[in-house]
Amino acid sequence: MVAPQVGEVDPEVVEPAADGNERTIYMRIIAVIITLTLVLTGCGIERHSIGQQNEKPIIYASSYPLYFLAHEIGKDNIDLRIVIPAGAEAHDYEPSMKQLKEIGDADLFIYNGAGFESWADRLLETLLENKRSMVASEGVELIEFNGVADPHIWLNPINMITIGENIKENLMELDEQNREQYEQNYKELSDRLRGLDDEYSQALKDHRGKTILVSHAAFDYMAERYGFHQIPVMGINPEQEPSPKAIADIIEIAIEGDYGYIFMEPLISPKTVEVIAREAGLKILVLNPIGGLTKEEEATGEDYISIMKENLKNLEKALVN
Repeated sequence: MVAPQVGEVDPEVVEPAADGNERTIYMRIIAVIITLTLVLTGCGIERHSIGQQNEKPIIYASSYPLYFLAHEIGKDNIDLRIVIPAGAEAHDYEPSMKQLKEIGDADLFIYNGAGFESWADRLLETLLENKRSMVASEGVELIEFNGVADPHIWLNPINMITIGENIKENLMELDEQNREQYEQNYKELSDRLRGLDDEYSQALKDHRGKTILVSHAAFDYMAERYGFHQIPVMGINPEQEPSPKAIADIIEIAIEGDYGYIFMEPLISPKTVEVIAREAGLKILVLNPIGGLTKEEEATGEDYISIMKENLKNLEKALVN
């Protein structure tokens, strides 16, 4: 199968209808309200006290991949909370006023950055003034898609090791008495992530240069690490609907390139992928970007590593078989 090179297809997308200026003004107004609330209630003055009455440090992670890392490293020594709940599409999630206030009270707020949480980039600079925060994407080399930073950094397990080390260092600074435990937990986690990376490398090593069709442009970090390419139906944000021309282009590529599969995702509508699959005679597989868990995945105890292993099984079907 002859695959087109990345960049040959630049699907057109229709920008969301919301007025960007109005949205920016709205977010600034909310920022002012939150700041005033924190000042008036004292939340912006006193930090949570660690070590008094055996209280655990309160840690907020914006999204599931960061929650996973913090949980595996902090375990029972931290009071860990997540902003974006299971079942929510992370790209367009907006936290409530209550959540923002609670984040302001936390000892550490960990967020992805690179445009993934627009509310964090535009609002929390004011909210978290003089607070401890960690931007995960500042520790890794970013990839761009059509000139925009790709925020899906966690889909390369080596990036997860790097981000995990930064989380560990922050926890050790916050909670000196549990330094050794954080160090040990991080070592065990990094060993598991290296094992995952080895599994991917071994399974896909003989199929470098091949291309997959995906629902949105989430998989460049995975693709770069393991030597394949993605052709996405949609751009970085899956809420940006593709144009009819973009859909027609993907169908033409699928037919001419003799593709057998197209990948869909659990938390976004499958309608466009289903249309392409029907018109091009493709089978549909799941490739999970793991920006968040579904409620079913949460209930059954799935985690980052187990889902990445399921992703590998489906990648093998598309790339190997």
